[in-house]
Amino acid sequence: MPFVRIETNHEFEQDVIHEVITQVTEQVHTQKGDPEKMILVVVNTKVNVAFGGDYDEPAAVVQLLNLKMSAEVTKKLTESISDILLEKFNVPANRMYIFFQEFTQMHLVGWNRKIFTEILGVEDLETPEVALKKAGA
Repeated sequence: MPFVRIETNHEFEQDVIHEVITQVTEQVHTQKGDPEKMILVVVNTKVNVAFGGDYDEPAAVVQLLNLKMSAEVTKKLTESISDILLEKFNVPANRMYIFFQEFTQMHLVGWNRKIFTEILGVEDLETPEVALKKAGA
């Protein structure tokens, strides 16, 4: 159930945005193993993003929210997302932050009119790892 939000201060053609969405989805799938059909990516362009007070040079902010992520996974995702945004949006790695956030309680995510404690049939006190193993995910 990964959610990725990318915001940048420049405008791009739809085909370039679609390539970024596709490539980021593939990287999250590859690095985390989540099913592609459950990865949500949002790209907002031409928003008020300034890095170091500079609005003119390309800059970006990325948020990736998901269940538990190891340091190894966040390192690999930082590298691959940085590479994609440099190639497609011309944003250097030193002009973006990538924020990772873990959901530690399954009731904090809803999908298909239910929360994940219902979907996985688990108690909210269980860790995400235990819940996913029990559910066979």
